[in-house]
Amino acid sequence: MDCSVGHVTLAPNTPAVHACASVCLTTNSCRLYCLNFRPTGNECFIFSALVTQNWNGDPDSSVTFDVCYSTWYHSGDITHLVSSTAYSSTYESSASGDKAVDGFSCRAFHHHCFHSDTSDEARPWWRADLGTPRSVSRLLVFPRNDGSDLTHFSEVVITLGNSTATSQNPLFAYIDSGVTGNMMDFIVPTPMIGRYLGFFTRSQLYLVICEVKILS
Repeated sequence: MDCSVGHVTLAPNTPAVHACASVCLTTNSCRLYCLNFRPTGNECFIFSALVTQNWNGDPDSSVTFDVCYSTWYHSGDITHLVSSTAYSSTYESSASGDKAVDGFSCRAFHHHCFHSDTSDEARPWWRADLGTPRSVSRLLVFPRNDGSDLTHFSEVVITLGNSTATSQNPLFAYIDSGVTGNMMDFIVPTPMIGRYLGFFTRSQLYLVICEVKILS
């Protein structure tokens, strides 16, 4: 896993969870800490990554953990109910639509974000299928967060409804100017109900979504 910002071996018989939490609290960029329990001293790993409760660990990493604790938990999170994602052609095979709801966000965007292509004439778009119409009151969205091109999340329309035609569903939110490096928080005054959550922008712009958290 990338986004690593520290690794310490705790003294034997140390209360591992509390000790590792203390290390996290004193590390400004810590958003995730993981533990491996060892008789000779428990290992504490600190990361700047954001993960949700539906994160199952990094399948590309040779390192596994006994337990992890994230700072990005929310009791109303229904993102794990997404049954499928559909999307325009992607920038590369590792930037497919499921990356936006895999429960993991990191600065290494190529491996952890959905990235559209602008090679076709259609508007770049991304859609999540919640399986059935569900109430949604809030979205937390991380765009590309490595300080690169602001146009990778610009002029974005977000809709929620029951049509597979993303542009035909009611408007949930809209952002005009480009954003990078910050989480965006979209809240509607009255919860909306719909099965398909969609993002789209105008043609000739990229659409990059690193993580979406859907809150009921």
